[in-house]
Amino acid sequence: MGRDPLEKIAYTVECFLNATRMRDGAARTVPEEWLTKWLHADSTGKSFAIYQKGTLNCYEDGKSVKSFPLRGEGEGQTIWCDGRKISLIDDAAFSSTGKLVMLGTGALIMTMPGTNAVAANPASARTKQESNSNNNNNNNNNNNNNNG
Repeated sequence: MGRDPLEKIAYTVECFLNATRMRDGAARTVPEEWLTKWLHADSTGKSFAIYQKGTLNCYEDGKSVKSFPLRGEGEGQTIWCDGRKISLIDDAAFSSTGKLVMLGTGALIMTMPGTNAVAANPASARTKQESNSNNNNNNNNNNNNNNG
């Protein structure tokens, strides 16, 4: 049996807020809980939230219904979420015309809970592997010196 819809929305909202770089804590609880319940209650599928320039704006039928300041937690990205999906959007297109131009989730993958940062960054993995290799060589040399 699959997860219930509220659980799926709660997970997506968590990933969305992670993408904004908002820290876990008391300040995050209010917008996270409100957004989860609000998106779950939407039967039209037309509600969505956008994080833009330090503010989380919630829209129904294209009209802003609520906003939460996130006090500069983000890194300048404009991020969209409807409770089922998240995506970067084109900030210029949204700001000037209100159009949602989806840019995808590739850059957001690192925000997902449980994502292994080393696997996503081959250079980092290689550096870590080289470091471990050097440590092993040093240990072998020390063992040889002690045995000789």
